[in-house]
Amino acid sequence: MKKKKLRSARPWWRRRRTLQSLALLTSTVVVVGLIVWLLARGGGGGSSGPKQYLKEPAPPFTLPTIAGEQVSSADHRGRHNVLMFFNEGLGCSPCFDQIVDLEKDWDRFKALDLELVSIMVDPKDQLAAEVRRYGITSVVAVDADKSVSEAYDVMGASMHPGAKPGHSFVLVGKAGQIVWRRDWGFEDVGMMYSEVDEIYKSVSEWLERAGG
Repeated sequence: MKKKKLRSARPWWRRRRTLQSLALLTSTVVVVGLIVWLLARGGGGGSSGPKQYLKEPAPPFTLPTIAGEQVSSADHRGRHNVLMFFNEGLGCSPCFDQIVDLEKDWDRFKALDLELVSIMVDPKDQLAAEVRRYGITSVVAVDADKSVSEAYDVMGASMHPGAKPGHSFVLVGKAGQIVWRRDWGFEDVGMMYSEVDEIYKSVSEWLERAGG
């Protein structure tokens, strides 16, 4: 007489096939979520690509700096071109490295009558400590309520959408108009960092096109 095979007494969630299916489903969900996130980074708001030539009024702003002063768009209008660098700030080493490398090569940017203003949303005292650690000397402003970052539409192209800016450059000409911007997007690879030579090439090109 043949013995009947006993069915496994293990609960369904501990059976091998079930576990394999659950693992496959979880992997699929993660991949799909990653794709959606990458698309969101690339298409956040008005930032549809890494480079855009624009000519639209730059939103006015006044922000406190870590040096205890204030920086305002009105300070530069008619006097200087401004390269605004919105970034993640604390926890983003490439963001601070970007500022350091720009400062090292700033003489050729200065020849374009350009001022650098980096904008972050972290607490002022913590940012001040990090800026000292990196030896940064250019203007670092604090956008505590994120209103300026939102006005410049840089909160979408980010690893933390809605919470922090990503890695965005916005070039404002002397006339107070945005003439170029670069948002780190889904088609970029590697860490959030733009080569200084690439930034200089774009800035000089678009300033020339904008007449300034």
